[in-house]
Amino acid sequence: MSADLLSLADVFMESNCLLCGARPRRSVYLEDETPFHHLAVCNFPPTDAELSEFGATILPVVERDIATLSTTIDAARLVLQSLEQERDALYTVQQSYRNIISTRRRIPQEIWSEIFLYAHSLNDDCPDWHFNRVWPFRTIWQLSQVCQTWRNLAFSLHSCWSSIALKFPLDWPAAERDVDLLAFVLERSHQHLLDVTIVDRNDDGLPFTRRMREKAFAESHRWRTARLTDFHVEVSPGSLYAPLRGRLPRLELLDIEFIVRGDHATISAFKDCPRLVAVGLAGVNPRIVELPMKQITCLRLYDIRPGDDFRAYMDLIGQCPLLEILLVDLESERAQDPLLSLTLPCLRDLTATYPYLLDSLTLPRLEVAALDQRSSSPHPDTLYSFYCLIRRSNCAGNLTELRITRVSLTLHRAEPHLLLSILSQTTKLATLQVDASMRHSDEWSRTQIIDVMKALEVVPGHRVTFLPD
Repeated sequence: MSADLLSLADVFMESNCLLCGARPRRSVYLEDETPFHHLAVCNFPPTDAELSEFGATILPVVERDIATLSTTIDAARLVLQSLEQERDALYTVQQSYRNIISTRRRIPQEIWSEIFLYAHSLNDDCPDWHFNRVWPFRTIWQLSQVCQTWRNLAFSLHSCWSSIALKFPLDWPAAERDVDLLAFVLERSHQHLLDVTIVDRNDDGLPFTRRMREKAFAESHRWRTARLTDFHVEVSPGSLYAPLRGRLPRLELLDIEFIVRGDHATISAFKDCPRLVAVGLAGVNPRIVELPMKQITCLRLYDIRPGDDFRAYMDLIGQCPLLEILLVDLESERAQDPLLSLTLPCLRDLTATYPYLLDSLTLPRLEVAALDQRSSSPHPDTLYSFYCLIRRSNCAGNLTELRITRVSLTLHRAEPHLLLSILSQTTKLATLQVDASMRHSDEWSRTQIIDVMKALEVVPGHRVTFLPD
């Protein structure tokens, strides 16, 4: 040990404790200072006289001093714990004083409102049903629990309380609470337009379910969007939603999914919606739904099964002269009857998974196309059908974005060269995304295909990805 450290230790040993005033004692019980030091450095047993003297004089003194020091240490710990609690209290006071001079206090409420609105906009489209059967979206709910100022601000933002999701049937123990929560959310939304999601499963007409549905339907004049999923088997959606007929003056978007069995009456609740422009049908036969199709600009048809009447969907598309956005998600083989030849003069955005739909369309203003060739499709003619579509529609000069996923590339079908032909006709194409598979090609063909596809990535914004076989 160096001389400096030894001198520092001497100073410490000579100073009194700041807490109790005691002075640290030096090591007294050193082995070389006792008459029994020779026994500590060997394995010889002590004599009877040595044992008697050791047990009578040395060991009791050491044990007594250990007990005294233990008591002193316990007292010091209590003093230390008290000091730590006092320090933690001062930390709290310090944070409170810092909050007084914090810049957050000087941020105007208008800025906080924008922050709250942005945080609310980050909510997922799908509610977390484990949180509540009545869903006002959790973000604004949590912000309202921080402090009284934020609570008042959150309650004043009516648009943040206008997104409501209901799931029936309700859990019986929490049903009454959910009814009260819905009334609370509707009150906080004030007169703001509502975005409503209803998932309605089989129930036995519980009174709380009826009360919830009646409360939601009573505000139908404020519905802006409605997403309705109905799994009733015995109750017809036509009668279930009949009270909405003529009471949806502000509805702009309608997305419905009905699991209907047997013959049911036509659903006419959504026929008189003067502002309705966007419709989504999931597994719904369009022949049983009456909609104002002449004013629709966005149509999504998905979850269409092979056994469904595809001609009914084509008839529905043909009733939309103002259609600008079309999505058709179809799992089907080639239709037995020839499809209708449709011209949609306003369509700008097309998403399709059915190559034979492309054979029936003429789209002179097409700008964005997303094609998905299902790997299970027995007719991999998507690229050729799209190639014919743009030639028939003379829309290659308008095309700015093209996305093709799950396309199978083979040389004998000439898909790579079709892509080059499509690109040669486009002059404004800024985004190209191709997710391709070569599972049906040999090694020589794969090399040729890769060389051809590399030419597609010369332009910035064009990307080609080869999927694993």
